[in-house]
Amino acid sequence: MKYVTAFLLITMIFLVSCQQQQKEGTMSENEPDITVRLAAYAATTIGPDISFLTDKQKQLVIKLVEAGKLADQIFWKQSCPDAIAIRDSLKNATTKEGKDLYRYVLINYGPYDRIYEGKRFVGTGLEKKPDVGGYYPLDMTKQKFEAYIKAHPEKKAELESQYTVVMREGDALKAVPFHQAYPEVLQIAQKLDEAAALSDNQSLKRYLQLRAKAIRTDDYYESDMAWMDITDNKIDVVIGPIENYEDALYNYKTAYECAVVVKDPEGTKELQMFNAHINAFEKNLPEDPKYIRASAGSGNILEVVNIVYFGGDFQKGVKTIAASLPNDPRVTQAKGGKKQMYKNMMEAKFEKIVVPIAQKILEPSLLPFVDKKAFTSFVTLHEVSHTLGRGFVYGKDDLSVRKALQERYSSIEECKADVLGMYNNMYLVKEKIVSDDYVKRSMVTYLAGLYRSLRFGAEEAHGRANLIQLNFLREKGAIVRTPTGKFSINKATFFDVLGQLAHEILTIEAEGDYARAGKILEAYGKINKEISEVVSSLKNIPRDLDTKYAY
Repeated sequence: MKYVTAFLLITMIFLVSCQQQQKEGTMSENEPDITVRLAAYAATTIGPDISFLTDKQKQLVIKLVEAGKLADQIFWKQSCPDAIAIRDSLKNATTKEGKDLYRYVLINYGPYDRIYEGKRFVGTGLEKKPDVGGYYPLDMTKQKFEAYIKAHPEKKAELESQYTVVMREGDALKAVPFHQAYPEVLQIAQKLDEAAALSDNQSLKRYLQLRAKAIRTDDYYESDMAWMDITDNKIDVVIGPIENYEDALYNYKTAYECAVVVKDPEGTKELQMFNAHINAFEKNLPEDPKYIRASAGSGNILEVVNIVYFGGDFQKGVKTIAASLPNDPRVTQAKGGKKQMYKNMMEAKFEKIVVPIAQKILEPSLLPFVDKKAFTSFVTLHEVSHTLGRGFVYGKDDLSVRKALQERYSSIEECKADVLGMYNNMYLVKEKIVSDDYVKRSMVTYLAGLYRSLRFGAEEAHGRANLIQLNFLREKGAIVRTPTGKFSINKATFFDVLGQLAHEILTIEAEGDYARAGKILEAYGKINKEISEVVSSLKNIPRDLDTKYAY
């Protein structure tokens, strides 16, 4: 899972229905101007210092970036059916508007705006980004899909697989494995084999070789296990079909992505202390004791790294600042997870976005407590918290929580990670691991971060997760608005209310309760007038980063 935090608000007062046809390369008069949209992304060059690497290691990094650019090409196909056609139609634009639209298509990986409720901003066709992404026939619905599987149960596993594209073959549905659907797969595998040959680190070499094999076969278990066994490495890579966000129909299908990173040893050392307390976090979860596992999984790894390159699902729209992987519950049950914090990406967002928002919306007395370290540490605890709670439904070890909650899973899971990321501070302060001053900095920075998050795409899982938190905390009085219109925190009730929300989310996951997940999303995962007003007041502050990479 990734930590991006997202949801749209301000755009609802701008966007209108676009039933009329548009010319390619132009926008409707009633939509926000393309210059306004582009201003939401602060141009940022990501280029970490890699001078500490040997020449051979630098060659390895470049080889991994080459593999990542091929993964990026696959993601264009998975984003939506007309993403590539729209991109290529604008590639040689000569007008300023055409060039701006091209840049914005690159940011969004297609003609649908990821921070404007997935609505089309260029070209003709469906007004809103289709739930099917690039994975199913365009007219596919849940009813049609489930009816077909009911009639053809022998095809259920392959059609629901994370690693297949569903196509029509006459009146039948056919599941095509990714390694057959995408010719770039063989090139990616070759690049990984070449990178492995450059590695002097045997554990990294083994992972890259197994990942190449996995890319060729769509069987990732062995390589995921090997990824957890990498030690003493300065370089790492996440590559392949991993996250499920693009499949808005079911959250079944995975999207190709790549993150090439180099280690930040000092930052990693500072954050290792969380690793020693993961089982204690699990034991202290605010849920029915019968749902609490004996262990959160051994081998959890915490790392601070710097981004060299993002491609595919990592790079779309709102940029990821951390990840907790692998997603396979079999691996996390056996070995825990690897939580990587993307330091250079986090720091860029904190300086360019979080601080200006805090200055705009928080009570002045809270501003001294907006803290960069609290921001990065919260992200760390968020990723640690993905490991907590049940990966399989209680009493049904063959049914994963992801499968039980279907398209509602991602929002519920991201909400869990956020809420527990804050809630676990109570354990840390009780054990005198952190100070009361640190907890206050964490609370204030979390509050500013919530409003940052509410300015992103309405179709983003992290967005609904953050709306649930804000609306719940406001309703219960844990976050208060003062007569000046600024926001503050009710310290007396803040963690009690967080515990209530955590209990609800953990119970939904433990029981695999699809209906109950729908109820909390319906009750709290919505935009209201106050949120719209606040976000409107932030219109001159960038929403996210438009990143370019030096390597």
